[in-house]
Amino acid sequence: MKKNCFNPNILWTACCLAAMTVFTGCKDSNGKDSETGILRPIAEHITGKWNMEESHRKQDGKWVEDPIPDGEGHTYTLCTDGTALSAFTAPDGYTKLNVGEWKVDEATDKLTLGTMTVDVLSLDATSLVMGHDEARDSETGEIMEGEFRWTFARMDESQKTLAEKLVGKWILSKSYEKKGGEWVENSNGLPDEGWHLYRADATFTAYSRTGENEFTSDTNWVVNCTTGTVRWTAENGQSSTADVAIEADGTLSVYYSNSFDPVTGQSVAGEYRDVMVRAQE
Repeated sequence: MKKNCFNPNILWTACCLAAMTVFTGCKDSNGKDSETGILRPIAEHITGKWNMEESHRKQDGKWVEDPIPDGEGHTYTLCTDGTALSAFTAPDGYTKLNVGEWKVDEATDKLTLGTMTVDVLSLDATSLVMGHDEARDSETGEIMEGEFRWTFARMDESQKTLAEKLVGKWILSKSYEKKGGEWVENSNGLPDEGWHLYRADATFTAYSRTGENEFTSDTNWVVNCTTGTVRWTAENGQSSTADVAIEADGTLSVYYSNSFDPVTGQSVAGEYRDVMVRAQE
């Protein structure tokens, strides 16, 4: 059987609503509906960060587990301002972020994430179960119809991946070249101004200015949170990579192996590191 998982494009892929029966029942002292097993009001209890731990599909009238592929992961952060941050990690280790809006229909137990609406099947202080009539086949990428549900566990919101930490504007501060095993500051070819902007919608802008000459590059980005490798992909499909690390002092180091020599106009192979500081909000 093909593996399936929660659609990683849930915030942005238009889907049909899944029908469900609406129950009414009594609430316990903690506000949990005794009939549905849902803390109410949903909107007050669903905010926070959630990590997908289990995936199930209905087969021959029974719920069966669909193991999540090794290396794959999905988290949602539902903020009190109505925005939702999705972080989907593919089996190859690369994490893609995206952002949208969320809202709840308390009367029907529906949770809308961007353009997709799911059923809230269960909600308590530590777990959330969503249901839907579509899922993405992790092997082929196609959308499958059926009955699916996903169990999420509440996470500590302070636990952020490298992808989440990268979001924001970073100002170029210094550049280094490794010589004789030591990092030596190198101002050769350093622009008068330079910055990188990582957005939560997976878009990226790099800017530099030398004198009156300006250069801007717009791409999409993903990052392998284990290896620290960022991959930037342009609209034409061309991509480039570099290794990054957020240091203990909060600066961002960008490591690369080729540098542009403005005197010769040639690319020079070596070991290079740019140090960037986060722009003040």
